[in-house]
Amino acid sequence: MRLLHMTDVHFYRAPQIAEAVGKRTLGLVNLHALGRRHYFDADGVVPLAITDALEQAPDLFVMTGDMTAMSSRPEFVAARAAFAPLLESLPSIIVPGNHDLYTRGAQRDARMEQSFGPFMGGGTWDEGTRAWVGGWDASCAASGEPAPWPVRFRIGLVDVIATNPCRPGLRAWGHFGPGAIERAEELVQKSRAAGQTVVYLLHYPVMGPDGQPYDQAGHSLGDLDELLASLRRAPPDLILHGHKHIAFRGALDLDGDRSVPILGCGSTSSLSPLPDRAAGYYLVDLGEGGIDRVTRRRLDVGSRAFVASPELSDAT
Repeated sequence: MRLLHMTDVHFYRAPQIAEAVGKRTLGLVNLHALGRRHYFDADGVVPLAITDALEQAPDLFVMTGDMTAMSSRPEFVAARAAFAPLLESLPSIIVPGNHDLYTRGAQRDARMEQSFGPFMGGGTWDEGTRAWVGGWDASCAASGEPAPWPVRFRIGLVDVIATNPCRPGLRAWGHFGPGAIERAEELVQKSRAAGQTVVYLLHYPVMGPDGQPYDQAGHSLGDLDELLASLRRAPPDLILHGHKHIAFRGALDLDGDRSVPILGCGSTSSLSPLPDRAAGYYLVDLGEGGIDRVTRRRLDVGSRAFVASPELSDAT
């Protein structure tokens, strides 16, 4: 099975004056006065990335959050339309990022679920209906009901444990909350016992590009130590995340010589010319024994085309 991983595209639509209050005021300063909005081009780059990715014949699409810049309704509408070619052709799984829960209003209204609910609730892939069945009913999002994280998706011999530690607030930090890490750990254990290859999804990094636990103040997980302990007790086969806009490959060390591969996808809409910061995505070929091959493709800013990124890819 070939898994496609994208993240952190940050679709942006300027808010109405009445909406530019509270945290969005700080966000607008960051986007305009500090120039952050020029770092990304979701409207221009995401279609290029999707076209290129579909040519690589993936079997499953996963997105680790930050579809939007400030969780506004127009941003969600734009993101949903842009990703339609993937969502309508592939089994797809989406978890939120902190920017998708940028405000308490976005969380209260379940805006992420209203746009992407069918890909957030867990379940087993049914090829006949081309949908996830047996999971959370996404129609509940209409009344503001959030998905019941963590959830498990099953497709063939692969189980994806999808989590959501993102919380609205002034800081870009996350926290799983009571019992969530333990519930995810139980799902991993049950999937491993069933002989499944297990992929663990979250928005925040577990380890940073420097190989150390990612505990940047105000920008990381408040319960990172608890998560690391859980992942060592019940290790998945692969951890995928976003949030940090640098593409890298890392590992969570276990006992002995064992480790869990970690893929930090960077951003799939970045305009940086640097290879590890350029817009890109991962392809992960999964077999019965875990990972067979990892490939990264990135945007060449000059040609506006996606090309192979050998720095972060396994040799052919």
